[in-house]
Amino acid sequence: MSARVDPRLIAGTVAAVGMLAACGAAGTRAGGGAVPTATVPVVRTDIVSRQQLPGTLTYAETFSVINPGGPGVYTRLAAAGTTVSRGQALYWVNGRPIPLLYGDPEWRPLWVGVADGADVHALQANLVALGFGSGLKVDNRFDWVTAAAVRRWQASLGLPQTGAVMLGDAVYASGPLRVSVFHVTAGSPAQPGQALLDATSPQHAVLLQLDVARQSWLKSGAAVTVTLPDGKTVPGTVSTVGAVATTQGTGNGGSNGPPPSATITVTIALSDPSAGGTLDQAPVEVAVTYDRHPQVLAVPVTALLAEPGGTYSVQVIDGGARHSVAVTTGLFDDQGLVEVAGTGLRQGMLVEVPRA
Repeated sequence: MSARVDPRLIAGTVAAVGMLAACGAAGTRAGGGAVPTATVPVVRTDIVSRQQLPGTLTYAETFSVINPGGPGVYTRLAAAGTTVSRGQALYWVNGRPIPLLYGDPEWRPLWVGVADGADVHALQANLVALGFGSGLKVDNRFDWVTAAAVRRWQASLGLPQTGAVMLGDAVYASGPLRVSVFHVTAGSPAQPGQALLDATSPQHAVLLQLDVARQSWLKSGAAVTVTLPDGKTVPGTVSTVGAVATTQGTGNGGSNGPPPSATITVTIALSDPSAGGTLDQAPVEVAVTYDRHPQVLAVPVTALLAEPGGTYSVQVIDGGARHSVAVTTGLFDDQGLVEVAGTGLRQGMLVEVPRA
């Protein structure tokens, strides 16, 4: 089946075919003796057309952290670029470590007798995950067993063992935080509600601005290949496809310039989260599959001979005899193959190609 091919994708292919045409019409490879030839078989395979699109390697999620506690002085801060996990200190106030916990934020002081709630549940789940939950039920109820677990946790941090958790004793987030930048400095006053730091998740992601005209190319779960700045390729999977288009450029569509383009944001997760190292906001290339023809006949693009009228043929070697077969072309892939169809053409036939 013939298909129209994006000319940007096959520019190199068209150039190669043009060079063949310049060498002569069909039959001049062997007959004229000017171009040494070899033979390759016609194959039946899947032909996949891809396009390279520019993307940005960054981190999957961004967060802003607000100081949840009371007044004091920031005495120490985690270093920028550091990944802080559950139970580790994110910063220190008055010499007191403020650790990171996972889950919904605490919104009130917690001690024995406080009303049951989801914030108690989050605290209990963290105590269990950190190894302080011996005998503890994660049940939303702050009882004496919970208080004992809190005291064990406080002892591990070198804090007074009160068995109660006050606002500002911990910072809550959905998972580990990679510190991007602090908005305060060590020695500056700590105020409740103060913008403290910006952070990201530690997992890399690739952001792709996809033209809305190509929205059908990518769906959630689609496989792509990402080429990193060092040339390494990493498989990726589309995790989200934006639903809101953003206008790019300033053109107005009139005589003063082209119309503005509209794009949607596509987020891609890497199969190897560590592949990007510590890079952030780095340019990458994303290979996107936009068309696929399964199990079609294909030959190397160098087997094509240009004919008058913009058509093509291949030279078939059959039992020692050579004859020309007119072909129509379909998809071109990025491996040097082209989909072909022609009368009598079949899998396994030998066709001529220039000798490497």
